[in-house]
Amino acid sequence: MDSVSPKVVPDAAKQSRRRKRRGGCLFVLALLLGGLWGFYLWVPWEFDLRDRVPPIPNPKMAPEPERLFAKDTRVLIVTAHPDDSEFYTGGTLAKLRDAGAEIWQVITTDGDKSFYGPFTNVEENRRVRREESLEAARAWGGTNLVMLGYPDGRLKNSQELVKRLKQEIEKFQPEYVMSFDYDFPPRRSHKDHRITGQAVALALEDAPSVRWYLRFSTSQPNYHEDISNYWAEKEQFLMIHKSQFQEKKDFIVDMVKKRAIEDGEAIDKRYAEGFRVMQMKQ
Repeated sequence: MDSVSPKVVPDAAKQSRRRKRRGGCLFVLALLLGGLWGFYLWVPWEFDLRDRVPPIPNPKMAPEPERLFAKDTRVLIVTAHPDDSEFYTGGTLAKLRDAGAEIWQVITTDGDKSFYGPFTNVEENRRVRREESLEAARAWGGTNLVMLGYPDGRLKNSQELVKRLKQEIEKFQPEYVMSFDYDFPPRRSHKDHRITGQAVALALEDAPSVRWYLRFSTSQPNYHEDISNYWAEKEQFLMIHKSQFQEKKDFIVDMVKKRAIEDGEAIDKRYAEGFRVMQMKQ
């Protein structure tokens, strides 16, 4: 008679251990994913997984340079942080100064870096960065500086923010406004930058004085301003912000220079700053 092998049944203890190990692994994975999500929410940066579809059309456009670079032309630049204007548009600002334009600046946050944690000296950051902003503005010819004072790294788009920007636009009646490109930012960029750009776009919906809107920090520039003769000054402007750049001077200058060279190649110049411009009215 043929013998039949008995069916092997794992004992209950082994099954229990397997379930515990599986549950432990799932718990660790959940903690890891939760930690990564929490870190993403905490850091003031946004990441696009892929490039945004380019605007169609996006024709090359010159924002009436002869009018932009003219005596008494009113130009408003709106940034998120105290060093943004020098970082992204320092050469253009120096060029505007030499042309005799009147330049106002609005900074939406106070640069306190409170998001760094409880040991951050918020008051000292706020004081130092305001002084650096004033010094930089004097260097490139700014005639007025307004800091709206929202928390650095935690800026939220709100009706209040848009309203305050509208108030500054109504006071100054600028012909040109410069700010961040919300629609086509770099794939990795600061949340405060994107929100500032979005709020400015909303504030400009009913701004009769504004002829041109120039958006910097953009992945889709359609205009490049030659700053070859102003590169040295742009470097000097950056170094005014010692609290931010002194310890990493070479890294910052190399990064900004690389971008300026790439923008310059678009117009066969040594250095340039790229913008995505929009004509607001004829």
